[in-house]
Amino acid sequence: MQNNTDPKNRFNTLLYPKAHVLFPETTKNFDTIPIQYKGFCAYTIAIEDRFLLPVDPDIGIIRYKGHNYGFSSQEAAHEFISDPDNYIQMATENAKCHPELIQLLELHKQFATISPYGRPNDSGKMVEAPVTKADMGTQTDTHLVESNIVKSYEWNEWELRRKAIKLANLRTKVTHSTQTNLSHFRRDNISQVYLPKENKTQTKKDSYSKVPKPSRYISGLRGCSSDDTVMQTVDLTVTVEEDM
Repeated sequence: MQNNTDPKNRFNTLLYPKAHVLFPETTKNFDTIPIQYKGFCAYTIAIEDRFLLPVDPDIGIIRYKGHNYGFSSQEAAHEFISDPDNYIQMATENAKCHPELIQLLELHKQFATISPYGRPNDSGKMVEAPVTKADMGTQTDTHLVESNIVKSYEWNEWELRRKAIKLANLRTKVTHSTQTNLSHFRRDNISQVYLPKENKTQTKKDSYSKVPKPSRYISGLRGCSSDDTVMQTVDLTVTVEEDM
């Protein structure tokens, strides 16, 4: 729900911190809240003679003794909350002087002998209570289990008994060692050698050798127009001197 009312015209909760005020942005089912006096300003009904003004819900709905009261201005809301019982009684007295207001404003609870006119019996109907919204936060520990885990811990009683018997048997044991003639006066020897170095040799002149690549061309393999075919071989090998 978007609130278009100027914050200066809204009910000031700082002046009346004990007042229970419902606002559109803090109440879930704000549009369905039943407002007392059929949606007319409670303060105006109390001080004026049959002058009805519609309420402005964005100003704030005051909840007092189980009823919701709306107002047409911020000043009206502040005056009403200063002495709500007095203004409620004044509205009832005005309804006594003008009985038509009893049916119009649905003041049947103040006048028990009068029944609602033209309305079905809704005694079993449940009125939905306003649900107030609020911001809340919860913080939990990241690691609930301690990081210090003792791996030698044992919960099994029989495992603890087995370890106790094992330690008791070790107390009766003796370590024996035997030395032979081959192991007499022997000790471990360690030798360290230098790794071989890489040697390189460079000469003053580079030498190389080259041989000619043989190449031959054979003609007459495909034949000719005459009956006699003559095959000729031509040597195309280039010598090393000519190639340079």
